[in-house]
Amino acid sequence: MASVFHRAGRWYLRVKDGAGIWRKLASSARTKTEARRFAEDYERRCERQRLGLEPLPPEDGGGTLAGLLQWWLATYSAGSPYHRNTLSSVRCHLLASELANLPLIQVTAERVEVFLHRKGQEGLSPKYVNHLRGYLSQAFNAAKKTGRYTGLNPILTVAKRRVPKRLPDFLRAEEIRPVLQALDRRWQPLFATAIYAGLRKGELIGLRKSDVDLSTRLLTVARSYNRDTTKGGHADCIPIAVELVPYLESAISASSSELVFPAQDGSMMREDVDLVAVLRRALGRAGIVTGWRHVCRRKGCGHAELAPDAALRRCPKDSAKLWPKPQVRPIRFHSTRHSTASLLMMAGANPAAVQRIMRHSDPKLTTEVYGHLAPEYLRAEVDRLAFGPSTAQPEPPKAPPQVENLGPFVPSLSPHHIRKREAAGTTDRKPAASQTKTPWALQDSNLGPIGYEPTALPLS
Repeated sequence: MASVFHRAGRWYLRVKDGAGIWRKLASSARTKTEARRFAEDYERRCERQRLGLEPLPPEDGGGTLAGLLQWWLATYSAGSPYHRNTLSSVRCHLLASELANLPLIQVTAERVEVFLHRKGQEGLSPKYVNHLRGYLSQAFNAAKKTGRYTGLNPILTVAKRRVPKRLPDFLRAEEIRPVLQALDRRWQPLFATAIYAGLRKGELIGLRKSDVDLSTRLLTVARSYNRDTTKGGHADCIPIAVELVPYLESAISASSSELVFPAQDGSMMREDVDLVAVLRRALGRAGIVTGWRHVCRRKGCGHAELAPDAALRRCPKDSAKLWPKPQVRPIRFHSTRHSTASLLMMAGANPAAVQRIMRHSDPKLTTEVYGHLAPEYLRAEVDRLAFGPSTAQPEPPKAPPQVENLGPFVPSLSPHHIRKREAAGTTDRKPAASQTKTPWALQDSNLGPIGYEPTALPLS
C-alpha cells in the first residue's frame, strides 16, 4: 500500500508503479493530507496499468526532452513557415538548458516554471518566453497524439506570461513620399508595394509576375518566399492602388526572372535580407529623425553627444569634428504593413474593407489594433450616448392666427333682456358692491353666460 514521508522540507511518495516496482517520488504536496491524495491517485493509475486498462509508460520514460524536441522539429516543425526561427530558438534556449537531458517523466511543471522565470530575468521578453513555452507544449501534444508519450502534458499548468499591448508604429501620411524618394531606385517598387498593398516581407519576396494583373488592378497573394502558402494558409486577391501601378510596371520591366522583386542576379532574395536597415537609412536621409548623435571621428576617442540638429560640433577632448548620425524611430519593416491599415483607417475607410485588404482572419483584430486611428468613426458611435437635455434652444410657441374683422365691436344683447332692463329702470344703474366685476351683460340668471360677439357687416 502506498505511503508518504517527509524529508528535507518536502513530502515524498512511496508507491508501486505499473510494473510492480516500488519507487520513491518527490511531490509538490504542501501537507501530509495532500501527499496521501497524490499517492492514492498514483496507486490507482498504476493498478489500471497492471490490469491492462492503461498502457504502460516506456521503460526510459519516453526518452529525454532533447530527444522529444529533436523529433518534433524534424516531424512537425519542418514544414511550417517559421521553422527557421523555431529551430534557432529551440537550439539556443531549450536544447542547451538543464531540462534537455531530463527524462520526460521528470519534466514537471515546477521545473519548467523555474526555467521560464529565469529566462525572463535574463532579459528575454514575455512574448519570447511564451514562444518557448509553446514549443514545449506542442512537442508534448504531438508525442501524446502519436503514442510516443503517454503521460500528461506538464506544460498545461504553466501560466503564460502577460505581454503588454503596445500600439504599432507606422509611417505618417506626410512621411510616405519623402521616404520613397530617399530610397534607391532598386528598393522603391518593393517598399511602395509594402505600403500601398500591406504585404508582408515573405509575400513581397515570393511575389511572381503571374500574381500581378495590372489590366484589372488585382494582386494575388498566394505564397511566402518559396512556399506555396501564406501565413494565413490561403490565397487572397486584393486591389492595386492607382499610385502603385507605375511602381509595379517599373519592377516587372526591370526583373529578369519570374519574380517581381528578385535579387540582383535574378534569384529569390534571402530571408535574412536586411530591409529594416534600408528603411532606417531612408528615414535618416529624408530627415525624419528624433535627433542626432554626434560622434568623434578620432579613433579611440569614443566621445558622443546627443543634439536636436546636425550642426557642426567639435569634440571637447581633442577639438576634432563630430560626425552627426541620424537617430530614427525604432521602426521595423513590418511597420510598413501597419502603415497601410493605419492610413486607411485615418482616411475614413470602412473597417470591414480594411480587414479584407489586410487579410485579417478576424475583424476584431482590425478594430482593436487600428480602431483608435479612426476618430470620425468612433466619434459617431460614442455620440449615441446622449442622456441630458438637448442643447438646442427651443422654438418659441407660435401665436394663434388672428382673425381680421372690420366691423365695430359692440356687445350684443337679446331683445328680451333689453325690455326687462327698461321696465325695471336699471339701464344706467351701476352694479352693487357685492356683485362681481363681471360685465353686467353676463349676470342674467335666465340667459346664462353670454359672450361678446362682433356685429355682422351689412351685405352690399
